Amino acid sequence: MPLFSARTNDEQREPVPIRRRVFSLPSLISLLLAGAFLFFLVTRFDVDPKAAWADVRDSNPWYLVLAVLVHYMTFLFRGARWRMLLRNAQEDESAVPGVLYCSQLVLLGWFANSVAWLRLGDAYRAYLYRDELDASFSRTLGTLLAERMLDAILVVLLLLSAVPFLLGGGQLVTWTVLGTAIFLVVALTAVFLTLRLAEDRALRMLPGWLAERYQRLQQGAAGSFGQLAPVTILGLLGWLSEVGRLFLVVQALNLGLGLPLIIFITLANSLLTLVPTPGGIGAVESGVAGLLVRLSSLSVNAATALVLVDRSITYVSVIAVGAVLFVLRQAIPRWPHPTRPEIHQVEAGSSSKEPESER
Repeated sequence: MPLFSARTNDEQREPVPIRRRVFSLPSLISLLLAGAFLFFLVTRFDVDPKAAWADVRDSNPWYLVLAVLVHYMTFLFRGARWRMLLRNAQEDESAVPGVLYCSQLVLLGWFANSVAWLRLGDAYRAYLYRDELDASFSRTLGTLLAERMLDAILVVLLLLSAVPFLLGGGQLVTWTVLGTAIFLVVALTAVFLTLRLAEDRALRMLPGWLAERYQRLQQGAAGSFGQLAPVTILGLLGWLSEVGRLFLVVQALNLGLGLPLIIFITLANSLLTLVPTPGGIGAVESGVAGLLVRLSSLSVNAATALVLVDRSITYVSVIAVGAVLFVLRQAIPRWPHPTRPEIHQVEAGSSSKEPESER
């Protein structure tokens, strides 16, 4: 099934052959861009590929295995948080599936971000949730908007805890990263307030079908902000898992980086993935390598080795694991997930059935 194919009750589209997926034009363009950015990384920073590869080969494999395990813990924490946001928004605990199911969809969203342009992972996650559970697509998008806002706030707070320890050299780049994170918080807050304050006017001016979706989007976003303490703790654990992954990669390569710099690089990495290439490819590699060289005493080759190892976990492994999960969910009819009769969404102030166009 294509990432965003429409499913009907009486027919299912035949799956696209894997050869067409792999050799599609977007995939080929992504590979070409990856090669171009790697070439830029090597030539711009005067990297010695043999020396960088030697650093990778000398890494401690046990630390790397632990880094992979810690990295994938973030999906459990993020899945548990998203489940709580869904429960807050839907006001009906029985209408929300379990943590493992929500974690699967979070992982598949990251997989979609890694292989598709324009960061479509959140839209894909909302599509899967609607398609499999007959839930409201608009309301689900609202919970994801709230999730992004909570993430942006946590990123700013974590950066504020790290940046004061990185300003000894007067690096303007640290303020640039922090300013970018603050801008995201302001922008998302503006979107949220616009949805909230313009609701009455929008409902009067928009056509009925669009007004209904607007209302569900706003309800999903506003309704998510309940139980803030556990939601915040789960979000923080998700980010600390990513920090722990990079810390273990640093230990595996035996590099002397302090914890504040590791926190800063982890969060800068996440901001660089906002570049709308698949997985932020190109921007992440060159950006993180440049930050490491400027903010630490690492050589260019050591920084390159760190980027290659970390991206093999955060990008390559997510594509591999996400692809396996995607195929298993399509190939196994009884792949465990909540069935539609068991999950029934209750719309506040409206009938319990979603309109057919929302499915």
